[in-house]
Order: sequence, then C-alpha cells, then structure tokens
Amino acid sequence: MYQSTIDLFNYCAMKLNRKQKETTSKLIDWWEDQGLLHEGQRSTLKESIELKTINWKKVAEYLMGLAILSIVVAFLTLVADDWILEMFERLFEISDLAIFLLLMVLSGFFYFAAWRIQSKPGRFKLSLETLLLLGGISFGGGLNYFGRMFGLEGFVETLLVLVFAIHCFPVAKFFNSLLMAGIGWFGILLWLGIESGRPSEWSGSWMGMNLALRYLFFSLIPLGTGLLLKKTGKLIHFAMLSERTGWLFLWLSLWGLALFGNHLNLNTWNEATSLSLLPWGLFMAAAAGTLWYLGKQRDNKEWMWMGGLALIADAYTQFFLFLWDPLHPALFFAIMGLSFWLLGRRAEMIKR
Repeated sequence: MYQSTIDLFNYCAMKLNRKQKETTSKLIDWWEDQGLLHEGQRSTLKESIELKTINWKKVAEYLMGLAILSIVVAFLTLVADDWILEMFERLFEISDLAIFLLLMVLSGFFYFAAWRIQSKPGRFKLSLETLLLLGGISFGGGLNYFGRMFGLEGFVETLLVLVFAIHCFPVAKFFNSLLMAGIGWFGILLWLGIESGRPSEWSGSWMGMNLALRYLFFSLIPLGTGLLLKKTGKLIHFAMLSERTGWLFLWLSLWGLALFGNHLNLNTWNEATSLSLLPWGLFMAAAAGTLWYLGKQRDNKEWMWMGGLALIADAYTQFFLFLWDPLHPALFFAIMGLSFWLLGRRAEMIKR
C-alpha cells in the first residue's frame, strides 16, 4: 500500500492548498519515522508537492473584462439616455462638437497609456489590449459624433465605419495587437455588407446576389491578404489572423447558401424546394472536400479540420432540408441523435 502511494506521488505532482500541504508533509515525516521511507524517498515526495496558487492571470482577465463592460455601459448610458443628455446640455451646454473632442481626447489618452505600458519591461499584455480596446471604442464614438455634428448621411456616413476599421490596422501594427487587427477586418467586412445592402434598403439584391453570396466574395479579401502575407514571410501572426478571418466568413457564407440558396427573403425561400437548394449544398461539399484533400496532400491539419467540419455541417443541413417535412419529428431527432452518437464514437476511437 505504501509503495503504491509512493509510486502515485512520483508519477504526478500533487497540487494542494497550504493546509493540505502541511498535513501531507507531516504524514511523509511520520512514514520516515516509522521506517517506511528512507531519506531520498522523503525528499522526492516532498518535492512532488506543489502549492496550489490563485490563477492571477485568469483573475486579471475577469477584472479587465468587467472594467471594459463598466466603461461601455457608462458610455452607452451617456449617449442613449435622453434625460442625462438633456441634463448635461443644460448644465454644461455640451454640444456634439464637445463630445466629439472629449472622445477623441479619451482615445488619445488610452493609446498613450498603452504606449507607456508597452515601453515598460514585464508582461502587461492584458492591460495593453484593454487600453487599446477602450481607445478604439472612444475613437469609434468620436467618429459617430463627427457624423452627427455635420449631419452626414448615406455613403459618407457609412464611410466612417471604414475609417474606423482602417485606423485599427496601424494601431495593430504599432502595438503588435491581433485584437485590433481582428476588429479592423470585422469593421471592413461590416462596411462592405452595409454598403452593398444600403442602395436597396436591405430589401433587394446587390448585383443579383443576396447577403450570403456577397459575403462569399467579400471573404476572399482577408483570405487572399493572409495568404499573400504568408508568402512574404513577414507579419506572420497578422497573416494567420487575416487568413482565418477569411476562412470563417467563407464557410459561414457557404453554409448560408447551402441553407437558403440565393433567395432574397423568407417568402421566396419557403416556396423553394429542397432539390432547388441542393446545388448550393453540393457546391459547399465540393469546396469542403477539396480543402480536406489539399490539406491531406500538404499535411495541413488545419485545412483538413476545416474541410471535415464543413462537410459534416453541410450533411446535417441537407438532412434538415430533405427530411424535416416528410419525417415525424420523433423519428427525425432519433436519426439525428443516432448520427451524433456514431460521430462521437468515431471521435472516441480516433482519440485512442
């Protein structure tokens, strides 16, 4: 029994709190006093005991998240609550120009604070990203008030979204921040979606394409940028982020097409047959299968994982489209449950 306990201690480090560590140490000392352990074993066992400490990195993440949430809520309350705005206007005669200047000063302050943290030795990555995010939020809010100040509408108004997105990239480059680069890409893709839907007031197509088909082409911008950056061998982290952003929007777009086709609204989609949507499903399956094959040929696990996951998503989409109406719900979900079990069983075997 003692030998098996010793083997267990030797096999893995024991993480204990302070009280448990003291009790275990006393137990090891007693074993030595009883002649059950020699000096070397006692030292080995005590060295295998680790003091369980608080995960301060996780605590810092929660606190920074709460800080960002509190400031965002404060900002939204300021700009959304008419009573507060009216009170401030009466007391301080705050205009759109004043709020614009205030937010721009705040943005500059947050970016300056981030620069000061970056210049100091030590690990302040979380604090840096928090300040950059607050700076970006302040800059975006300032652009919003800039548009209100000049009464911008239409293309010029939505152009501010693009300005915000573009400003994220030099900030990301200067501070080596993937967070700001990701926000920049999402801002550009959001602007493209707004601009392509604005002319028809979101009720029609854009060059004969619905939103899903548009984003299929829009996704090629970050995807192509990422692949080109990888070829240059520079900014590898930003290249990977750009590529993955492109892949994310590409697969979401293909899945939307497999489910809804190129229909512009739910009324026309409800009248469509499953067979009329099948070509889009086959298109997604062909893209997923091609990526999986290329990943296997080039030993790219990420491509294989994406292709396999997309094939599964497409299969379940077609399952829903073809069998939801003809099958009883109980049978439908029973078949789905059985398929999930088979997939889980297969994954379990692969893990082994």
